[in-house]
Amino acid sequence: MAESRPLVGRSEALAAAVAAGGDERVAAVVVGGPSGVGRTRFARTAFAALGAAGEWRADTIMTSSVTADIPLGALGHLVGDLDPGLTDTAGLLREARRHLAGGSPRRLLLIDDAHLLDPTSAVVLAQLARTGHAFLLLTAPTGAVSPEPLHTLYRDGYATRLELAELDRAQSDHLVETALEGHVDGVTLDRLWELSLGNPRFLCELMDGARDDGALHRAGSVWRWDPPRHPPRRLMELLTARVGGLAPIEQDLMRTLAFGQPLGSEVVAALFPVVTLERLESEGLVTSVRDGRRLEISLAHPLYTELLRSRATPLQEREAYRRLRAAMETSGSRRAGDRHRLLAWRAAEGLATDPTELLDAASSVSGREPRTAERLLRAAADHGAGFEVLWRLGLLRIELGMFDPAETALASAAKLAEASDAVGLDRSTAPDPLLVATARCRNLFWGLRDEPGARAAATAALAAAADRGTDGGELAAALRGFTAYIGHRPAEALAAVAPLLASPGTDDHATTAALAVAALAHVELGEGERAVALATRGLAAPFDGGRGWLTLELRIARWLAALGTGRLDEAEELARDWHTEAGPTGVGEHISLYLSWLGIVAGRRGRLQTAVRLLHEAASGVSARRFPFTAPLVAELAVALAGVGRTTEAQDVLAEVHGTSTSPLAGWLQGAQVWLAGVDGRVSRATELALDDRPAASYADRLQALHTAVRLGAGRAVITLLDDLADRGDGDLPGLCAGHARALAAGHGTALDAVAGGFAELGHVLVAAEVYAQACAAHRAAGHTGAAGWSASRSRAATEACEGAETPAAGLLERTGELTPREAEIAALAAGGLTSRAIADQLVISVRTVNNVLRSVYAKLGVSGRRELTEALGLRSV
Repeated sequence: MAESRPLVGRSEALAAAVAAGGDERVAAVVVGGPSGVGRTRFARTAFAALGAAGEWRADTIMTSSVTADIPLGALGHLVGDLDPGLTDTAGLLREARRHLAGGSPRRLLLIDDAHLLDPTSAVVLAQLARTGHAFLLLTAPTGAVSPEPLHTLYRDGYATRLELAELDRAQSDHLVETALEGHVDGVTLDRLWELSLGNPRFLCELMDGARDDGALHRAGSVWRWDPPRHPPRRLMELLTARVGGLAPIEQDLMRTLAFGQPLGSEVVAALFPVVTLERLESEGLVTSVRDGRRLEISLAHPLYTELLRSRATPLQEREAYRRLRAAMETSGSRRAGDRHRLLAWRAAEGLATDPTELLDAASSVSGREPRTAERLLRAAADHGAGFEVLWRLGLLRIELGMFDPAETALASAAKLAEASDAVGLDRSTAPDPLLVATARCRNLFWGLRDEPGARAAATAALAAAADRGTDGGELAAALRGFTAYIGHRPAEALAAVAPLLASPGTDDHATTAALAVAALAHVELGEGERAVALATRGLAAPFDGGRGWLTLELRIARWLAALGTGRLDEAEELARDWHTEAGPTGVGEHISLYLSWLGIVAGRRGRLQTAVRLLHEAASGVSARRFPFTAPLVAELAVALAGVGRTTEAQDVLAEVHGTSTSPLAGWLQGAQVWLAGVDGRVSRATELALDDRPAASYADRLQALHTAVRLGAGRAVITLLDDLADRGDGDLPGLCAGHARALAAGHGTALDAVAGGFAELGHVLVAAEVYAQACAAHRAAGHTGAAGWSASRSRAATEACEGAETPAAGLLERTGELTPREAEIAALAAGGLTSRAIADQLVISVRTVNNVLRSVYAKLGVSGRRELTEALGLRSV
């Protein structure tokens, strides 16, 4: 680990080491901790700090297994001029002590790996410490046996021990971001933590190796580690050297744990000698933890699991499963989970296993161990299981984010469902083929971004239902609604599911699917309140356990409705809660989705730098061509970049996806195109783009594009269209957008001030700043200098919260009608309640000067006195 990296999480221990060096009662500090925790690095830092804090004769002593049996082998460089004729131990001790104790000042000695000291050196060092001639700074790994003379120092109170632990999660993240000198995406931080568990050496090796391999790189302003995020080659080589030095039986035990952990101690004891297990535990390679009455054995670190599983040959893997299965059967499975593991091991060993048993076991563990359940279902499928296994396997893979394998399983399930003579297919208990199509179409559309494939799957399922002489019932109605929605026909989608919602049937899946379709369609039409009611109803009891595509559709509708009606606090709370729920081990696409929502809300609030960071992080974790929210993410990122002056970068970002997105969310790009044209000074072109009635544009897309034109100054051209949208849409936002256009076209400053206040109340701070700037220009044109100054001050107060925003409306402010820096300072103090005398004393000016400045402030802001200053300066509501 590079010495230049920060020493994270060690400040208290470092202070304790330095304090011990200044305490006459303490002669030594022992720095302990597990392998890789940074004992040597810490000791060197403490050694340097002690040296800087006092007068010492400082030397470093290095030990090794080579010198451990040589008398004074570790001290040779310090006592090199001893009489070579001395061979007896007593003589060596006497001369070495005389040589090292002489002179001044006191010695400061750093002894790394003190447990490897030869006995003679250990005696000399202990005597020097006891007599006050030296202060010892020693390192030794936890569990190592130190030479007896050094151990007695601690026992007799001459030494203090500092035990270094692994970093906690916050410290780990801090070390990564400090070492990389930039923001790191959450998925990368999660994976680094998962693999290192806070071990500084492993963490730094992971970073360095991944950077050398090119997998860890900067994407825009965010560092990301590209999938599959395996431990890099250099770290694996380091671990291989560590494990490779073990005896064959020790390696075998660790390999068996890698495939079966955690294992009960009775299972391990049936396979390996207890002494082997004890030796590995003393070396810090395995751990034992008590779980109730059972003692569970595991590898000490997940990196050993990664190494041993990746390096095992197929024969070694199968042999490991054979041993595990045999030992479990011999010792007896005492817990419910043991039976499921035994089945999984039998399947992995290649033994014939009843698919029904595997299915039952998968059902039992899917909630708490979904990946184990996936392996069990995969084994059942490999053993010729039928429809039910493939159907559940497809759904489980969707929950795990395995969208391509999910399509494979669901496509196979669909074929079995349609084959009237399929072996093992029980039509009385198997799901309807339309149910498979419902899941499959959504996985194709949302997971794989394959809209033609989703349409084809739906068409085939509906045609098959017709061939059987049935309309398909409730599921068919929900499926027709979904195909209409993805085809940008929200009214048709609502018509398809309306009967089902009016009189819900007995099929919960069909009802949930209809709720999702209807909620999304209402959002498309600007009917946010109805969308919220339907989405809330569907989310109250999710059919897919809260982890499938139906839940995601309902959440998309719920969040879009909050955003579209202008309720930013609600939109942010929803996104944050769902992002937290997704957790570090959740599906990457879901994590990026919720991050993109947080970024979009930040952008709408005007926190543009935050928006850029969050949206970059969201983008870094997914494929642009597979991510269902690519269009909104890219559009909002381009808007935020342009808003902070990074126009060229914004144009490049938008150009990457232009014309490639065909989802119902593709219309989001229109508003970004309008904004970039306006920021570039092409307001006429921006207006043309805003007036372009695109078939794929939703209500919210039209509202955003048209209102963006108003922000750029083109109010008159879009008044009629915005009035129409305001008449049809829910929430306060549409009305504010239309009111903005009318007030701007009329040049009505007071009306613009009111609109700006409305946007500020909704949390749209940057838009509020822009509208106040437009109000300032309108007041100035009407000759209302005081009102212009008031609006300008409100605009600037709002802009200060927008993280360096540079928008076209800011140019409307004219400094001659605004407060000077001195006026603003005095006005702020007066608004804070200070008297003129108090202000004069604080600024070292006369009271007359203060009162003269305040009169100028009142005139510019159009207020009558101090009581109106707080409101005029925007110190309360913006």
